[in-house]
Amino acid sequence: MRWYFAIDEQGAAGQTGEDAKLAVHTALNIGGLEPHLLYYGAPSDFTAWMQKRGVEIINTAPSFLDSMNAAQAAGTFKAYSIGHWLRIAIPQVESAAEFVLYTDCDMIFLHPVNWPAIRPKIFAAAPEFKRDNWNYFNSGSMVINVPAMRASYHDFESLIRRRIAAPTPHSYDDQIALNEAYRGHWDHLDPRLNWKPYWGYERRAALLHFHGPKLGVLEAIAAGRWHDDNPTAIQWRKMVEAHLEGYIAWMGVLGDRLQNYDMELALRLHAVASALTRHRNTLPPTPMDTSFMDFCMF
Repeated sequence: MRWYFAIDEQGAAGQTGEDAKLAVHTALNIGGLEPHLLYYGAPSDFTAWMQKRGVEIINTAPSFLDSMNAAQAAGTFKAYSIGHWLRIAIPQVESAAEFVLYTDCDMIFLHPVNWPAIRPKIFAAAPEFKRDNWNYFNSGSMVINVPAMRASYHDFESLIRRRIAAPTPHSYDDQIALNEAYRGHWDHLDPRLNWKPYWGYERRAALLHFHGPKLGVLEAIAAGRWHDDNPTAIQWRKMVEAHLEGYIAWMGVLGDRLQNYDMELALRLHAVASALTRHRNTLPPTPMDTSFMDFCMF
């Protein structure tokens, strides 16, 4: 199965680049995947690392980059990341495979998957924050029917250009674009192929998406260094504290699995598991708080 992930030069130089390396390592370990990187930017140590491990690098850019640049110059639009938009180029760059897998960079591959059994009409995706809410999907893991998406690409690109050109007080990104354009036309993907740590520990999860609070956030919350200085920060802390058992379990499991890849990271994960356990013991018993999920739903 061809597996695509995407990043730009700026992202590759930071934490997202480290996440992508971990994704490649775990994907190659479980086998059955051919990694393809959609990349926007200049060659670097990051791209050399990828090439050394057999990753095919495809230099590309969004076909509507001119619209994005014009809107940003006018101050009416700001792209969070060019790298995030690159997934939309898959129907244009893939010419051989009928079905491919796309994932975000912060994905950890845990078990092999029978990918040929997944044959969506256009693409298959799993829910965003609430595991049983199929009204809005998370595009961090998608099995894509390439010919079908290619057939609808012209209309999809036209929609994106119109939305970028129209000033709006709301944020607009690639995931919102996909949800708007294909509402009611996407297939359900088993949530275990886009599992989130805050859903709790699931031994049958095949792909763990480090969605939401990252490792640095968990460390800060556990150490009491997380400052609730804005609504999102408050909700992130509440979310982590409401799902501590899941985070503690996953930190321990990942620490064990990654010892041969990066001992420093493995020790850090185990330390977070211990710190979160101590933090849990300082908290009064409270009912599960799902307000973060509600806060982020569209």
